[in-house]
Amino acid sequence: MLTSINNKPKSPNFTARYIANTKNIIKNVETEIKLYELSPKHDKHFLKSFDVDLENLMPGLAKYNYERWHEMLELAKLNSLKTDRQSFLAANNRKPCGLIAFLPGKNTFLLDCICTWPTEYGQKVNLAGTTLFQQLFKIFIGKQANKIKLEAITNGPYDTVSKYKKLGFQPISSYYHKVLMETNSNRVKQVLKTLDKSIDYTEIVNPQEGNLSNFIEI
Repeated sequence: MLTSINNKPKSPNFTARYIANTKNIIKNVETEIKLYELSPKHDKHFLKSFDVDLENLMPGLAKYNYERWHEMLELAKLNSLKTDRQSFLAANNRKPCGLIAFLPGKNTFLLDCICTWPTEYGQKVNLAGTTLFQQLFKIFIGKQANKIKLEAITNGPYDTVSKYKKLGFQPISSYYHKVLMETNSNRVKQVLKTLDKSIDYTEIVNPQEGNLSNFIEI
């Protein structure tokens, strides 16, 4: 069986908070995704050491697309290490399947990067990225901020601009394989209503910190 990560941790004291359990049903297939909030201080060795074997999990892509995907993952990892960021790890069947990092602000949130990947050969995890956006949107609405900004790449394996448009983001400007996009609180509220209908989100009441190795396979 192929694993989704190649991880050689330096410390067993990884700390995370299990904050939510989600379920979605696509074509009669139920997918459960658990969300964990990472700690830049305690999870830095985990974030620095884990990698995704995309070449085996997603066969058939061009070499350039593998390189771009790894760049996105590294960007998500690097920003997750910054103490002013919030980052969340998504896991399916105890295997990591996505990572999001963003900078929360009083008025504006900046999405640094979001990256998802399969956990089994050739099988994507349904709505992994959308579930991470759902988490971002819930925090954004709770903070009563006004805008979320992001940069969508245009030279990756997928049409990210179209994907983000479906989530309420609108293009603002473009430059060198990137499109600056943003959304506002009104659009986020509307999109979140739709997401909550397709993704059953159950918040963990009073989540406690625990060893990350108790939650996922590392």
